[in-house]
Amino acid sequence: MDLYNHLRLKLSDIEFQKKVFKKTYQKGEYIYQPPEKPNEVFEIVRGVVKLGSYTLQGEDVCYDYLSNGEVIGNLRYLNGQFFEYAKAVTDLEVIIYDLSLYKYFIVHDPIVSEWFNKMVIARWCRIESRLFKICTLSPVDRVNQLFEDFSKKIPGPNLKYFWIPDLLKDKDIAHLTGLSRQTVAKILRTQGGRKHIIKSRFNRDQPEKVGRPSFQ
Repeated sequence: MDLYNHLRLKLSDIEFQKKVFKKTYQKGEYIYQPPEKPNEVFEIVRGVVKLGSYTLQGEDVCYDYLSNGEVIGNLRYLNGQFFEYAKAVTDLEVIIYDLSLYKYFIVHDPIVSEWFNKMVIARWCRIESRLFKICTLSPVDRVNQLFEDFSKKIPGPNLKYFWIPDLLKDKDIAHLTGLSRQTVAKILRTQGGRKHIIKSRFNRDQPEKVGRPSFQ
């Protein structure tokens, strides 16, 4: 669903310009981080975002890597328990929606509600599937399956594309597979290294340019 254009048809020009807008972030910038509790929702248009949080000791913990079409932010349904960061791990283009406007439409507009429900259920399913694999697969298969799950080519800004396995740090792989960093490093080493795993599993013989999005 194209939520941006759907809302443009539903709202007056003045209200739309006040409550919906587009923004770009450079690689390494934070969209938000604790203790911030943003009053907006962010839809990823092009690029990759890392979601995570921090332990009491300040250690970075990775929750997930998200890309085009995913929505992030604090919907304020958790009674103040929201404590996460969202970081651009590539150059990034997003659409920002006012939170009250977004929540109104996911409740009162059947088309938006259906789209939102499908998106939430898909993310639940992905997380449940990842937990199942952590419980049932061998360490080597967990790492290989994570790479497989992230095998989709991600169009980014500036006519580039990205592969999430190229962006994952060993520590992130460890968090997403329930393994230690040392185990991940050993698995990658014994399989010939990250680049060898990616090259052997995915077709990389594709052009490194994509068409420019209609981000205007």
